[in-house]
Amino acid sequence: MCFECDNCVIYCPQDAVFRVKKDEATLGRYVDTDYNKCIGCHICADVCPTGYIKMGLGE
Repeated sequence: MCFECDNCVIYCPQDAVFRVKKDEATLGRYVDTDYNKCIGCHICADVCPTGYIKMGLGE
């Protein structure tokens, strides 16, 4: 489970991972990914201390 450490937001070289505004956040969703910016480098998953971020090929 994400505990909002912000590692993914801080270390994303493309600024593809970003914090969701509090008024737009839903339960359990604090960050989101702009897949148009994401280059699939896996840094976000590597720096996630809980292993919450899983890389895949999309939905």
